[in-house]
This record gives sequence, C-alpha cells and structure tokens, in this order.
Amino acid sequence: MTTHYLSKSKIMAGRQCEKRLWLEMYRSDLIEYGSDVEQRFAVGDNVNDVARAQYPDGVLVSYDHGAEGAVEDTRRLLSEQPCTPIFEATFKAQNVLVRVDILNPCREGYELIEVKSSTSVKNHHREDSAVQTWVLESAGIPINAIYLCHINKQFVYPGNDDYQGLFHYEDITEEVRELSRAVPQWEERYREMLNDDELEIEMGSQCTDPYSCPFIDYCRGEETEYPLRYMPRPRGTRQVLDALTAEGIEDIRDIPEGRLTNDKQEWVRRITIAGVPELKLEAVEIDQYGYPRYYLDFETIHFAVPIWEDTSPYKALPFQWSCHIELASGELQHEEHLDTSGNPPMRTCAEALIETIGKEGPIFAYGSYEKTVLNALIARYSDLAEDLHKLKKRLVDLLPILQRTYYHPDMLGSWSIKNVLPTIAPHLGYGSLGDVQDGSAAGTAYLQIINPETGAAERERLTRELLAYCKHDTLGMVELVKYLSK
Repeated sequence: MTTHYLSKSKIMAGRQCEKRLWLEMYRSDLIEYGSDVEQRFAVGDNVNDVARAQYPDGVLVSYDHGAEGAVEDTRRLLSEQPCTPIFEATFKAQNVLVRVDILNPCREGYELIEVKSSTSVKNHHREDSAVQTWVLESAGIPINAIYLCHINKQFVYPGNDDYQGLFHYEDITEEVRELSRAVPQWEERYREMLNDDELEIEMGSQCTDPYSCPFIDYCRGEETEYPLRYMPRPRGTRQVLDALTAEGIEDIRDIPEGRLTNDKQEWVRRITIAGVPELKLEAVEIDQYGYPRYYLDFETIHFAVPIWEDTSPYKALPFQWSCHIELASGELQHEEHLDTSGNPPMRTCAEALIETIGKEGPIFAYGSYEKTVLNALIARYSDLAEDLHKLKKRLVDLLPILQRTYYHPDMLGSWSIKNVLPTIAPHLGYGSLGDVQDGSAAGTAYLQIINPETGAAERERLTRELLAYCKHDTLGMVELVKYLSK
C-alpha cells in the first residue's frame, strides 16, 4: 500500500467529498476554478494580514524553502523564541502537514487561532481546527485553547488603521477536542481510498457545500440538453425532484405529465417540451407606467476589512450607477456615474442620482437590490433621506413581472437578467463585453482602479469596461420593457 502525503487542505477536501480528494491527488489537470476564487483568496489574505497586526511581536514562518524548511524554521522558533506568537507555524506528524494561522504562547502551552473571513463559525471551521489540533498534539505541542477568529460584522471602522474590534474570538476548544478524536479515522480512511480506483459518487449538496467544487463540470460529464438541475426549486418541491432523479429521469422534457405539483415547475416543463417561449400578455402590467421612464442599476463593493471611515464589514457600498431615460417621444438618453477617486463613493453616488432623476416617472430595476442600496443610503445620510425615499417609492421591480409572465427554454430555469436578456435581445449578449461581465468582476475592477499602484492605461481600460458593463444592464432593461409592452 502506498503511503500518501496529506495536508490539512487535502483532508478537508475529503471531508467535503472523497471523490474530490481523489481527483485532487490524481487528476489535478481537471480543476476548473470559478471566477470568484482569486478574489476569495485575496480577501482571506487581507483578513489574515490584519489579524496578524493584532500581534505586533509575531514572526511569520516563510514557505520559501518548502514544507520541510517551514517545519524546521517552526521548530527553531519554538526553541529560541518560546514566548513569541508565530504566524503560519508549520508541523508534520502522522504524515499530515498543517500550517497554523496564529500560534500564540500562553501559560503552559499555546493557543491555536484559526482566522476566517466569515462572520460566524461553521462546522467545517471546527473540522479544520480539529485536524490542526490533532497534528500539533501528535507533534508534542500542548494546546490549551482553540479559537476561531472571525469577522465581527457589527464593527464600525473609525479610521487610521484602527481595527481593534474587527475580530470576534470564539472559543471552540471543547467542540474541536471532541472532533479531533475522529481525525485519525478520517486520515486512515482517505489513505485507503487513495489506493483504490476513482470513486463513483452521485452529485449532490457536497458539490457546492461548503465550497463550490472545482471538478463539478467533470462530474457532470455529458449532460442532456435540459438537465433536471435546471428546474426551479420552490420550497416544498425537492422531494418530487429527488424522486424523479431516483427513477433515472435526467431531462426536464422526460418528466411525465402530472408528476409536478408546482405551477411554476409545470410551466417550465411545458415550455421546455414545446421549445418555444411564452409571454402571458394578460398578466403584463407595463402599460400602466407613464413617462419619463428611468432604468437604474447600481454597482457596489463590500470589504471584509473596511477601508473607509464609518463603514462596516460586508456592507454593500455603491460606487457606480447607470440610468437610461426613455421619453414619451421614444428618445432614449443615458446618464451614468462612477467615482474612481478612491475616497468613500457613497455620498457622491447618492447626490448625483438625486440630481439626475426627475421628480416623476417610474424607476425600473431588476430585482430588489436597488431598493436595498437606496435603503442603506437613506440610513447613512439623513440630509438626503427625503429625496432618496421619494426615489425608492417610484421603484418598479421587473423581476417578479418577468417571473409571472415570461419563460423561454434557453433561460434554463433561471430568471436572472443574464439568462433572460439573450432570449429577448440577442444583440445584447454579455459575450460582447470585456473582462467585466458580472458583479464580482465589477468589484474586482473597481478595486484595481482605486489602487494607487495600478498604471494609468490599465485604470483607463478598466474604467471603460465598468461603464460599458453597467450601461449594458440598464439598456437591457429598456429592451425587456419594450418586449413586455408589445
């Protein structure tokens, strides 16, 4: 039997799905990470940096000379500087390698501190810490307490790099000690499994929980044109779909008539089989709205570690908006705002919007997000609250209107504007845009723009792409309303 070298991350991959672990070990060429992975890693690095700053005497263990070098450096620090906090302390025991975010010396031992960018403790955090605890104690390191250091979402940043209070330290010692007893069984099971052929495991919740698996496309293989996973899943319908899957039904078109009890699901089944879209004209409400008509879309940014005074972790902060204005004559105008100064952009966003949008006429949005952003601006700026509240009262959400009235087989069970728009206005496909094609990419682009280290040419390119993306969405809403008004 081959003895496999395991890291904590590999064991955690196995905890999510044993097939994922097997593929990571033998078929890493199949990995396809989502577009948000790079940003998620960057957030984690930033959070770790700020957490370390709370221990100014701490020493970072470098990984420049690989795992063995890091293990040796850790051993030397423990011997020569036993009272010094260590960042990324590296240990290997039982052929398992772990790196500890913060190993803090305390009376008669150490505190193991795991740093996370989440706002609460999750079960996989406990398992993560259990693996570390087992390895460290196997290596002879006495662990007195185990803490999960996560973001305190109630924190309000006072400025001047003062992040006292950003983190909440939750004592998870008892739960982790209990879990750590099971780690040897996990480790033994995974070593045995890795000596076998690739496992056959049905796809399920483990494919996205706690993280999206980078092998999803591989496991899906060659799917049918309209797989069952595209069926909308309103509350209370999962049991029916699970039963259909168990019966071997893979395509929405193969669902027998009468099996679905939910009206929306039956509608999707019927239209998918017919192969043509349906618009329920009798349910369309657009004609009741007068002119001028406004079409609004915000772009926002949020930070795990706030960078602007009086802001909190993960609060959505608007930095850009686009607004198309349709007059009764049919003339279409466009206004936009993008604050790239690097200063807090929220107030300038609000003031420019109030100045641009007139006193009357519907303000169309797609989804409830624009309402959420306006509510946050109302709460933040009391002197602008009255004007912003008037704008909010004029909002018309197109999403529920489309959900009641329109479906096209190519929407694949989703009423996201990115699924709806290409079926109504194919010339407005998102493929024509540059690197910025979704909200996550927009946030990343904005961060690059306000970064002083970004060159002028790159800043100009990203600014153009941000403006084009936001404008694209509001122009898309114009096309949706035009279609609904037929």
